[in-house]
Amino acid sequence: MSVQLDVDRGLIVRAEIARLQEELRLIEGRLEKAGLAGEQIPLQEADREGRQYLAKGSIYIVPVLFTADAIVAGFEPDGLVHMQLRDSVGLPAVNGLFKLRFVSRFPDGQKFRAAAREMLGPRAPGCISICLSRDKTGVPKSRTVIAWDRARARGEGEAK
Repeated sequence: MSVQLDVDRGLIVRAEIARLQEELRLIEGRLEKAGLAGEQIPLQEADREGRQYLAKGSIYIVPVLFTADAIVAGFEPDGLVHMQLRDSVGLPAVNGLFKLRFVSRFPDGQKFRAAAREMLGPRAPGCISICLSRDKTGVPKSRTVIAWDRARARGEGEAK
């Protein structure tokens, strides 16, 4: 193929990708809305916080995940989170969960929660609550994920 044909085709492909991405964004918005209004069940991972809705297509079921388990990536020394953690679980636990300058030692909230439960036992829920990432009004941040990669055929554990 010539450069001219590659440029022409490349622009057509990019335009089609943009159109499909916009279509997918609209579909995901509708699935999120249906999930918020529909019956929600616990997440598949018991150690995560949130719920899920099982969006049923004619052939596949796709989970719509509503998670509320984002953990702060770090915090300021002597800031509010630091003081609350220090008072709640003590400095040894804080140092076990966060690196120097109070950056989380864990790549995600699920691993953080598991480590907190192992280290702190019954004090873990309080620690985890303090460490939830929150918006400026103090509400824990949440995230909606359409789990396309976890789609499964209807009939695999589900009534059609």
